[in-house]
Amino acid sequence: MRRHLVLFALGAAAVGFARDARAQGFQVNEHGTCAMARGGAGVAKPCADGSGMFYNPAGLIGRNGWTVSAGITVIQAGGGFTDDLTANTTDLTNSAIPVPHLFVQYAKDKYAAGLGVFVPYGLGTNWPQTFDGAFAGYDNALRNIYVQPTASFRPHPKVTLGAGFDFVLGHVKLTQLVDLSENVVPNPLLPPGTTFGQLGVPPLTPFANGELVGNGTGIGGHFGVVVEPVSRVRLGARYMTAVKVDYDGEVDFEPYPTGITLTSGNPFGVPAGTALDDVVAGAFVVGPLLDQGGGASITLPDQLTAGVAFDLTSALTVMVDYSWVHWALFDTLQVNFDDASLSGTTIENYENTHGVRVGLDWAATPKAAVRAGYIYHTGAAPAAVVTPLLPEGDRNEFTIGFGYAVSARFRFDAAYQYLKQQDRRGRTGEFPSGVVPDLTLNNGLYAFNAHLFGLTLTAGF
Repeated sequence: MRRHLVLFALGAAAVGFARDARAQGFQVNEHGTCAMARGGAGVAKPCADGSGMFYNPAGLIGRNGWTVSAGITVIQAGGGFTDDLTANTTDLTNSAIPVPHLFVQYAKDKYAAGLGVFVPYGLGTNWPQTFDGAFAGYDNALRNIYVQPTASFRPHPKVTLGAGFDFVLGHVKLTQLVDLSENVVPNPLLPPGTTFGQLGVPPLTPFANGELVGNGTGIGGHFGVVVEPVSRVRLGARYMTAVKVDYDGEVDFEPYPTGITLTSGNPFGVPAGTALDDVVAGAFVVGPLLDQGGGASITLPDQLTAGVAFDLTSALTVMVDYSWVHWALFDTLQVNFDDASLSGTTIENYENTHGVRVGLDWAATPKAAVRAGYIYHTGAAPAAVVTPLLPEGDRNEFTIGFGYAVSARFRFDAAYQYLKQQDRRGRTGEFPSGVVPDLTLNNGLYAFNAHLFGLTLTAGF
């Protein structure tokens, strides 16, 4: 469990589960349906629904009065792992997951303030227990809620500034199987370090189910600027700081039946017909599989986005954004458990990611808008650390959506997004603590895709 407390502490999700690894590293960028339909572009011209609290804190000034928007993105992820040796494919078993968002703001003339709840990072995967990768994690989820009070100010007619304070509430869950064959036999008559595998127990024999649950908090900041150098052209940039999250967790171990019955002359000195489960039962009482606590301090990476918006006509806007995320911060991680033998350092060597987002927003009528977008970004995980927990890589994404004002006060926006990831070689096994990962454990090909459906309702008063 050591490695995975650390790995999952990096993730974040919304007010609910975000059970798909669906962006650069653990990054999530869909925090409002209007922006989602634009491909997440718009740092220079955020949507007028309060979602600028994420896309650019300087983008809240515009419509005077109260604006409240609430919505949901439903995510259906798919994909699987094809084993090199057997050519068998194991499919992800992710259910469709709703991820909500909420923004409340008040603006008057050149001032604005608001409160947003959004999800800058997220992760979650579900695999069958029969999958070899279940020993790395098969039921995994994260909830890290960013709550951001935000303020905007226009000191000059062509310049707007904004800033927010991020308070992070984190929760992480990992469920995995424990392999008996890799564990040392508790028998003083055998040579020290003898494992069950050396005595004939087949590799990948589960004998325990471990569930790790952790919670943590952190604080950070978010800053933005919008400049209009000439008519119809806006430039924008935003920077969200890194956030250190201190996690405290607990691990609960439960026996998992092996179904193995020992024969006569077995090395454990027990009568023929004895269940192997009875031999290893002590590990849950006095051994390393006692329920216990653990903790780690994780830094969620900072990110920078810059872009431009062109009003080609009074009704049609084209937006182009570039984004950078400082994933190189995820280099080596230390986690500590009550049982010191489980503590150690994991080497990840993540890489910074880069992305380009292009969006179109067309006000087809005074009440209706049509939007579309395209996204390309690189993956954060090097080839040696692509695992069942985060089988991510370079991705292309396509979006489309529309908005409609049902009255002077109420509006709704809807969007669809398709994510296609390039197939990525990876592994299902684990490297020991402190060992630099290489390609020797890569044993198959990961495929991943997702369909996203968004709906947001916005009210102005």
